[in-house]
Amino acid sequence: MSGPAGGDSLELLRGLRERADEDFLQPSAEPGTGRHQVDVAELGVRVSVTRARYPNRADGRDQYAVTISRPTLDKPPAEAEVLSVLSMAFEDLAGAAVERSARGSLVRMFRVPAAVRVSADERNETTRTE
Repeated sequence: MSGPAGGDSLELLRGLRERADEDFLQPSAEPGTGRHQVDVAELGVRVSVTRARYPNRADGRDQYAVTISRPTLDKPPAEAEVLSVLSMAFEDLAGAAVERSARGSLVRMFRVPAAVRVSADERNETTRTE
């Protein structure tokens, strides 16, 4: 799924993560719907995010798979661009990102652990005593 080029980078990247979260929490029966992609013109990069369990089984770790590349695939994204993307999309989780790219690759790939989000109702359930 492609998003608009340009626009506010922070909004684009947070929206990308939110769509990946929504697909993870309410998966579609259609194959390939969990991968989301946008071009961030301000940074000159294309970003793709998928959220899944790795390995793909019930006891797998809840993580994001993130790829960052240049739309033209002429060279890999610079470290400053990668850090900007990760920090805008994942905020505090960016520091836990682990690069999974092959040496010399034009695409930089990362695994970022997903934060467990607990709603107010779930918090109340866990703190209730009967």
